[in-house]
Amino acid sequence: MNVFNNNSSDELPQNLEDLKANQEWILGIFEAGRGPLIGPIIIAGCFWPITNHNYIVKQCSLSLNKQFYQNQIESSEIICKLKGKALQFETIEISAEKLSTKILAYTPSDVNEISLNYTLQLIKNILSKGYNIIECYINPIGFKENLNEVLKKSLGLGNNDLRFIVGMHQTIIAAQTVALQERNTRLLQIQQDIYPSGQMGSGYPSDALTREFLSKVSIPVFIYPQDIRFAWQTVGASLKQKAINIEYLSEENWTRQTKEQFLENPSFLEYGGLHFENYYL
Repeated sequence: MNVFNNNSSDELPQNLEDLKANQEWILGIFEAGRGPLIGPIIIAGCFWPITNHNYIVKQCSLSLNKQFYQNQIESSEIICKLKGKALQFETIEISAEKLSTKILAYTPSDVNEISLNYTLQLIKNILSKGYNIIECYINPIGFKENLNEVLKKSLGLGNNDLRFIVGMHQTIIAAQTVALQERNTRLLQIQQDIYPSGQMGSGYPSDALTREFLSKVSIPVFIYPQDIRFAWQTVGASLKQKAINIEYLSEENWTRQTKEQFLENPSFLEYGGLHFENYYL
């Protein structure tokens, strides 16, 4: 079903609550930050009434023929100005710490599964506010072919009219703009918090600035700040070179060193159930 026609309004409506109650809406979902090893993944949902599709696409320059990053800042400013008038957006954040914890858990999750679960939560948040969304467009990264069936079942929608569609759409471009801007803002905060005197680079391991950043912010005991994805392979490899090696001993092998013994050999320490090597004062 094609929900668009030439009757889509080019005028901006004045009452969002009337639109919410009486109009059908379309939603686009986009995820930013899956690959880098620094910072969160941001998933954004951008949605508006079908009747105002033409107006929003024109005002926000959401042409499908443009490059992804073209006019991103300008489009982001317009989207923010239109929020609450004829357009809405929401985001959800998956922190680096949450990502790594779930990936390294006793029952691990992969990034696709984590992303899907948070996408479901974002859609639930939006639907719970009463918007009559009839089509949801999703960027295809990591999703299965039977997406429509999986998501409707997971959301408990049954025979609800909402359809999930994999493929590019103007709502996805708008959601992408929102997600990228929010992630960029978070990255600036992270850099100011943990490395204000230098640059983080793109966050990808192939970036020389990112590799330098990792070498500067690593901490031998606590590994890395919480905004670094410690489950990523590149970070794991660097830990082997920098981190203090700690061996957990069984209870029957617990020993306690005296202060004198430790001072004689400060590169080795046993205390309680912990065994430290390469430990220096």
